[in-house]
Amino acid sequence: MHPFLDTPAAEAFIATADSRQTSPEIMRAIAFHARDRAEAEAIWDGGALDVATTLLAIWETATCNGARDVDLSWGAEGDRWADQFTL
Repeated sequence: MHPFLDTPAAEAFIATADSRQTSPEIMRAIAFHARDRAEAEAIWDGGALDVATTLLAIWETATCNGARDVDLSWGAEGDRWADQFTL
């Protein structure tokens, strides 16, 4: 876990959820895994770290390892991005 989540920059990043057509839970999960705003932006754009590992980690964080049944949208992908993690 990185301390970026508890910063004003992370709050500002999360606050952009509506304009990105992305669920706040996804934005918060990205901020949880990112080291800073630049990395959070790169993760949101799909260009940071190992994509499969990052997406799985984001899904696990946003859904509490699948325990929360929520519709999660991520930009143009909508909720299709999470299909690989659900049955």
